[in-house]
Amino acid sequence: MMTALRKLWDQYYPFILALLPVMFLRDFTPTNELRYISVAVEALREGHFFALYHQGEPYTEFPPLYFWLLMASKIVFRHWYMIQLCMFSLIPSLLIVQVMHRWTWRYEMGGMRLIDGSQSRDLAQWMLFTSGLIFFMSFYIRMDMLFCLWVVLALYNFWQILFEPLGANEEQGVKPRSRGMVRYQFRFGLFVMLGVLTKGAWGLVIPFLSTTLYLLFSGRGRDWFRVWGWRTWLILLAGLCFWLGGAYWEGGQDYLHALVGRQTYEPLLFNIHHNRPWFYYIGSVWYDSMPWGPVCMVMLACSWVNRIRKNPQLPWRERFSLQTPLQNFFALVFVSTFIMLSCIPGKIDVRLLPVFPFLIYVGVMQMGQWTWPLVWQWRMLWVCRIILILIFISGCFVSNFNAEMGCYGHLCWRARDIQRELHTEHYYTYRLRHMSNMDVYLHEDPIPAKMRDFQQHRLRNTLLLTTEEDYSNLCVRMQHLRVPTEHQGYIVGRKGPFVIVKFD
Repeated sequence: MMTALRKLWDQYYPFILALLPVMFLRDFTPTNELRYISVAVEALREGHFFALYHQGEPYTEFPPLYFWLLMASKIVFRHWYMIQLCMFSLIPSLLIVQVMHRWTWRYEMGGMRLIDGSQSRDLAQWMLFTSGLIFFMSFYIRMDMLFCLWVVLALYNFWQILFEPLGANEEQGVKPRSRGMVRYQFRFGLFVMLGVLTKGAWGLVIPFLSTTLYLLFSGRGRDWFRVWGWRTWLILLAGLCFWLGGAYWEGGQDYLHALVGRQTYEPLLFNIHHNRPWFYYIGSVWYDSMPWGPVCMVMLACSWVNRIRKNPQLPWRERFSLQTPLQNFFALVFVSTFIMLSCIPGKIDVRLLPVFPFLIYVGVMQMGQWTWPLVWQWRMLWVCRIILILIFISGCFVSNFNAEMGCYGHLCWRARDIQRELHTEHYYTYRLRHMSNMDVYLHEDPIPAKMRDFQQHRLRNTLLLTTEEDYSNLCVRMQHLRVPTEHQGYIVGRKGPFVIVKFD
């Protein structure tokens, strides 16, 4: 066990060290991270673990698996630490890199071997981890990296159902299995179910579409029942009954109806949030996967053009075929998922995350078709290292910009200190976005202040949290409304653009 951990540390310590400063020094963002923590806090306080609520309202946006992890973390560590919660993103990202490395090591050799005899597998790891969203979501508190891990593991076990690895010197790297091994079938169903418990319908749609299309295009349609057989559906139905049954027990019929609608037809067919045109991902995929995604997409396109140009006599399906079955599968996962997500009304960049591991690796596999000097591998590797160094240096200064980025942590900590010093009663906020999630820091719900509260002097012996600009405008409005000067409050603390105002 210790030997395996030491080996993993030696392999991935540059990635971990590059992220340590930003994980220690940054603050929770109020839009998503504080909301997820607030949902977990309310679930622990109220004792409901399947029917989730946020500020008393049903929260059906995401399934409960990620929130269970947050709750377990709170129970173990008894506090919310950034480094502690970032592990739920960093560990899945490292496991994704490890699974992809093992996958290509066991089942694919030809595409990863370059003309000069060197291997590009280690370079692929660095390129994957330093690519756009993969890297930034590795320290962001969100369930997408965990979901990406379940998708990669599910598709990896799908491949193990169909093929067995050959020796390291075999160019094709795979041999079809006569029958799928039972443990891989159970694992496939388990990881699909974990994906459903993490991101709802997406956890089923992406593996189902990718595996079904590959079996059809590869002429192995009869193997569909080996992959999506009774073992897979047994695990899926058992998991769904466990989740939905618990939600019905705790939330009742109305909550279950809202949950099923939010997790099925709303994200797939109707979405009023993030409603963007069909071509949105065609533009966003380039900068979401920078700097290596565009390189790999160009390599993949050049390989297809090269195959079509050299084999005009072959049927169209074979002309688009790459060198090995694994390359075809990776390319199909990327293309099919990309097209499917483009057809969905609601589009958000982070949904592309599961396709990036397959895009990076199938792009790197195409290097074997051309005579790449070894010096170019070292140059690309040094670009990855420079990216990690820049992120490490930037992370050392991130605490100086937490307040400027709209994070409330330091403001709330300062407000709590002032409350203990001045013995004030409640917290009010004025024109602060997502202020309801401040209860994570303040341990009570802040009250949104309205203009009539200042006119009627309702903020007696309280603290007001707002920006300095809004407080200046508020003082002008109170003067116009002839609010006495002694009732306009006075600043007792500052943090970045925010101020803490005391009302007597």
